[in-house]
Amino acid sequence: MILHRLLTALIGTFTGVLVLFSPGNAQAPTQTPQVVIASIPPTTTTTTTLPALVTTCTQVATLALAEGLPADELETALRVAVRESRCTSDAYNATDPNGGSYSIYQINGFWCRPNENWPTGWLQAKGIVTDCADLFDPITNTKAMVAIWRNSGWLPWTTAN
Repeated sequence: MILHRLLTALIGTFTGVLVLFSPGNAQAPTQTPQVVIASIPPTTTTTTTLPALVTTCTQVATLALAEGLPADELETALRVAVRESRCTSDAYNATDPNGGSYSIYQINGFWCRPNENWPTGWLQAKGIVTDCADLFDPITNTKAMVAIWRNSGWLPWTTAN
């Protein structure tokens, strides 16, 4: 119920708003990504600073919508993010037997490691990452989640539904 209220509030907040993110550098956490929020059509522009790490579910929801996740999938995406990382971008599970799990959505290393079907890795072939460490960038992690979701639905996060 609380997640549903959060989703309703977020969708209401972001209806008719364009949110643009400048990519942060996950390897240099001293850089702070900027968020530019502009009304559509652009009448005013406000710049706010995000922390170097994503640490709130509101930030996760904003990124998911900005990276093309349909609004009707946002509740499931937030459920995954809460369960997998508590909505934090520096989460890492080294014990995952398929190459670790990375960041907000705990993207499994399977998706970014070379294998017999994808000699450079699936996410590399899609142009989303150059190596698994790129998944610590919250924007890249979210792009990867959306690409995986478009390819496989929520199946990789089997308990999402």
